[in-house]
Amino acid sequence: MHQKNCVEILQDLIRFDTQNPPGNEVALVNYIHEYCEALHIQNDVYLYEGQRANIIIRIGRSTPENLVVLGHTDVVRAKAEDWKFDPFAAHISEGYLYGRGALDMKYFIAAAMVVMRSLKAQEATLKRGIVFVFTADEETGSAFGLSRLLTEKGIAGELSHKVVLNEGGGFAVFHQNTCHYLFETGQKSVCRLRLTIPEEPDSNPYFHTTTHEATLVRALDRLEKLVIDDEIPRTSRLLSNAFTDDPADTSHAMDAKLRNLIDTMSQSMITPTIIHGGARNPNLLAHIRATIDLDCRLLPAITKEQFVHKVETALEGLPIQVQVLSFSQGYEADIERKFIKLLELTLQKHDPAIKGLLPFITPGSNDGKYLKPLGCEILGFAPLHKDETFTTIMPLIHGLDERISLKSIAFCEQVLHDVCVEYLTGDAYLG
Repeated sequence: MHQKNCVEILQDLIRFDTQNPPGNEVALVNYIHEYCEALHIQNDVYLYEGQRANIIIRIGRSTPENLVVLGHTDVVRAKAEDWKFDPFAAHISEGYLYGRGALDMKYFIAAAMVVMRSLKAQEATLKRGIVFVFTADEETGSAFGLSRLLTEKGIAGELSHKVVLNEGGGFAVFHQNTCHYLFETGQKSVCRLRLTIPEEPDSNPYFHTTTHEATLVRALDRLEKLVIDDEIPRTSRLLSNAFTDDPADTSHAMDAKLRNLIDTMSQSMITPTIIHGGARNPNLLAHIRATIDLDCRLLPAITKEQFVHKVETALEGLPIQVQVLSFSQGYEADIERKFIKLLELTLQKHDPAIKGLLPFITPGSNDGKYLKPLGCEILGFAPLHKDETFTTIMPLIHGLDERISLKSIAFCEQVLHDVCVEYLTGDAYLG
């Protein structure tokens, strides 16, 4: 019987429309379940609300050092008429496979499925086991995915205190003719604020002024100048130091896109998202003259209380109310150096031109945040070929004409295979 290769499996996965909302991951999870059953690989499916499916797959025996591979099967929405090719046809053109989820993150699941075949064939030789966790609903908060899955009997205990390979990193950057790979070891805190400017007393609706809008502008100006970070996490310092330009060497000045990427990873940032103002704005409640919603991505060293205090202090004297709409605490992981060395050596085995790995704290958010409280070491490491650099793929993730090169699919499969085999069978890089 023909065994599908990684590209063919990825095409199959993309052809399952798992746009979230509504999700409907059940058909895709049934595909993975049947794949595992054919290989006699132990697996359990967890179904919520009829169509929100999760699957846990186990190979090898249970040990405290088991490896966890985490992925999600849902994707963000795609407007088919805007795409070059149907986002769910998995079309291949000029060395690229197009489709929603090609980069986020069905390629990693496809690679993991191929790796499963190899690991199952050598299961008797494995010194420790591996658990693959493929979940629903990551794109909209994981209420039907990992967050809920961890409430099932025994799951949190099984996954606690493990090394976890997740999405979010394993991408190349070039600076001064040198190739580094970045891997995620933490997430920024995400705080959503609303600033409200109430109508001033004695305002006359027949004599409009721009007083309230001027207050809004002054508030934004103060927040733009606000110094948020009193303490810079070690990860951010390492990353910034590695990409510091030499002022005397203008021939190797950093590319603007890379500079923006590094700054975004290394600093806390406040971004206005929705602004309402004007005397006749129907989106404003009575006696409210302006509001602004802010998306705040904060390095994890600062707490919610510290940040809100900084904002309120910066806006002192302005007639503004500050409301916290939501807050999700970020984290910075301290990863075992021996495991990082394993990833580094495996990358260099497949491409000796790669100098090494550098950690970063992602401005985004993913399911790793649910495993961090369980004592897990979570690494965003789903490697792509160096020709698809970090700055190249960023606009494509959640973007138009999302695509991945066939070279990257093969590279991810090979690197993931070698990392898993070495970790599960060897001792050289284990503490």
